[in-house]
Amino acid sequence: MPDLYDAVGHGMWAYSHAAFRMKTLGRDRFRLEPGTVILATHRRESDVPILSPALYFGGSLRRNVGDRMSFAARDDMFLPGFFAGFPNGLPGWARSALYGISVARWLPLVQVYPLRSASVARLDEVLRARSDAQLDELLPDDLVGELRERAARSRLPSPERARDVLRGQYADLLWRAVEPADLRRDTLADFWSGRTAAAARDFRTLVDLLRSGGTLVVFPEGRPSPDGEIGPLRPGVGALVRRGRPRWIRPLALAYDPLVRGRTRVWVALPDPVAPPVDDVEPALLDLMRGSMPLPAGQYAAHRLVEGAQADPVALERGLAEAVEAAAGEGRLVEPDLLSPRTRARRLSEALAVAPTKPGALAYLAREYESARRG
Repeated sequence: MPDLYDAVGHGMWAYSHAAFRMKTLGRDRFRLEPGTVILATHRRESDVPILSPALYFGGSLRRNVGDRMSFAARDDMFLPGFFAGFPNGLPGWARSALYGISVARWLPLVQVYPLRSASVARLDEVLRARSDAQLDELLPDDLVGELRERAARSRLPSPERARDVLRGQYADLLWRAVEPADLRRDTLADFWSGRTAAAARDFRTLVDLLRSGGTLVVFPEGRPSPDGEIGPLRPGVGALVRRGRPRWIRPLALAYDPLVRGRTRVWVALPDPVAPPVDDVEPALLDLMRGSMPLPAGQYAAHRLVEGAQADPVALERGLAEAVEAAAGEGRLVEPDLLSPRTRARRLSEALAVAPTKPGALAYLAREYESARRG
């Protein structure tokens, strides 16, 4: 459905440019070569609406329909209740209102495909598969206790069966990731065997897409980094590259810089594509992702402040100039303002001035800086 694909591309552009100050580093216009895997670092939940317009408009995908990329997505997006269970901090009334909403039937129309884990599911899925079962036949006592405590706080009848908690008031609890060891195994063997088969089908779909010349966006880390580290890669990413036999790997990195006045800046780094690695595939892919992380002013400032440096713009500017030179030697893209001494000094001073007001961002940015250079 090209019209929906185009609408989503334009809608994401509108959101990302309203919420952030964005800049793409690399080529403004490029061709998404057939058979390409785009490896994207995962920083925040806003990554998809930021990177998608960069690829959509940069690759002229409204005109080049045959080049349109597909996405390997978290499988719980395909579950009803995703918008109620997934976000943090929603009030109870919002969870109740959103729990019945599902976008599963629309996702394949914009070329989004699930990538399931064989051994991890959402509690919601387990309970839907056994909606008539007694809760204490499926779940350990502590988890049953949490659900009943929520019922008491919400002034709902104490739940006895799985179907009793399939409602918005429990959505955040239902979105808990569970493994076989977290549940009563004897009643759920067929659920997990069915999930293993579904995960294999998901994997084959993506392999077939690549072998047929499709372009696939993958977040190899599987979730936004909680601490700034780039990696580790989730299991199966290396196998997807080996089995899918893509012609190209295109790393893509997002760098958020909140050490600015006003809206957060976001740098979307799009280095040139490279041939897929043949040996030591997983380490090679991780090195590509780390090498694609650009250098913004806030990332460097946070790194030096966390190391214990004094917030002295003159002294730190010398170190930043050296970092820019080192980035050039590594082939790493750099925030354009850091290439000129005058604008570099201004951006560093801004980052140092804002840093005391955003102490929670410093450790994340510092670790991101260090992880990008860890080989």
